[in-house]
Amino acid sequence: MKRIAAILTVFNRREKTLSCLCHLFEALQTYNQATADGIALTVFLTDDGCTDGTADAIRAAFADKDIHILQGTGSLFWAGGMRLAWQAAIDAGQAWDYYLLLNDDTYIYNNVFSQMFEADSHAFTQTGRHGLVSGIICQPGKHDEITYGGNIFVNHTKGRSVLAVPTGKPQAVDSTHANILLVHKDVVAEIGIFYEGYRHGEADIDYSMTCNQRHIPVFVTARVCGECEFDHDSNKGEIERLMKMTLAERKAYVNAPTHSDYDYLLHVRRNLPLRYPLAWLMRTIRLYFPKLYYRITHLRGIYK
Repeated sequence: MKRIAAILTVFNRREKTLSCLCHLFEALQTYNQATADGIALTVFLTDDGCTDGTADAIRAAFADKDIHILQGTGSLFWAGGMRLAWQAAIDAGQAWDYYLLLNDDTYIYNNVFSQMFEADSHAFTQTGRHGLVSGIICQPGKHDEITYGGNIFVNHTKGRSVLAVPTGKPQAVDSTHANILLVHKDVVAEIGIFYEGYRHGEADIDYSMTCNQRHIPVFVTARVCGECEFDHDSNKGEIERLMKMTLAERKAYVNAPTHSDYDYLLHVRRNLPLRYPLAWLMRTIRLYFPKLYYRITHLRGIYK
């Protein structure tokens, strides 16, 4: 029996959160019915100040499930909420075999656990170590349109990478997202949980790149095992939006935790230190002279 602690943080997405948990427990039931070596799953979930009744809805809908709801401060955002729930799982004193990090806007498929364990076994066979496995995720209803999972660098100098696409076998990647991320207990024993410096974003990318630096295997699944809509601006679209803002509006934007320069620059400084001076300079230009930044990025061919 594998013991898994599922880690989530939520804020005012009640219906998405409920649907996410429904998919999780359905996948769990499918796996346990199909295998002799089943999974015992416990959920640790941070309610970071929800005002839409998310916590009460979870308690009502999943009264028979092992779910621990942690109360956040309302300002933990994603990275902080995940750290709170993850640390609570560790402090629970259970001998977890894995931690499953999950975003509440991601709906996993019933193949998720078999895909994850296959990739973990493949990584162990290839490297002699357990590590991270990120589930490849697609746009809802479009298996050929990948939205999250893992990235492979194609140009370190420019910081360019491409999303890993399913190949029918697990593959190593340079970084991962944590929409669906299986973390073996050995990883947590060696490097702990998300770095405390991150406020919202970049913590999952940082974590996976730290693993690669420590020669801990970082893989994605062989096949698509979930779906999540990509509903963010492209990098180019964000710049175009910044050009329409006043300086005060841009300062407010880049200091907001949900899309902060702080998290981005922290990630670069920790993981790509040789790029940090250029990254800092370019973010400064983006803030004060976004039209110049737009021209420079086109000349560098970053957003072609």
